[in-house]
Amino acid sequence: MKNKFLVCAALLALTGCQTPAPQSVTDSQRPPSSAVRREYIDALRGTIKPGNFVKAEISSVVLLNPEKQIYAYCTRTTERSNPNWSYIGLGLQHNMILYLKKNDYRCHGKLLRYYDFPELRNMKY
Repeated sequence: MKNKFLVCAALLALTGCQTPAPQSVTDSQRPPSSAVRREYIDALRGTIKPGNFVKAEISSVVLLNPEKQIYAYCTRTTERSNPNWSYIGLGLQHNMILYLKKNDYRCHGKLLRYYDFPELRNMKY
């Protein structure tokens, strides 16, 4: 069953199809803690130009895999040079980043809640 799921997930990723988030993932949504917000800012410090973002939002944190305790969240931003949303998805396990994926399709889910992220918008070096 697990292999069948992985094959289906791989095929969906290759074809660009999007599936709705499972209800259990949607139900696990929690607002991002101040620690999650702070860690994201710390990870980006020195890698982006401060003050470049016009809008910045961070999503709820969701439990993707209860068995492995893998959590995920997304950020979306607009920049002065590009008014369209840019998305980044992050996966965490034991407070360590497992992956960081630009334009992660899961970040576009209509049920995923986003919150204002002024800490990112106002970030300084």
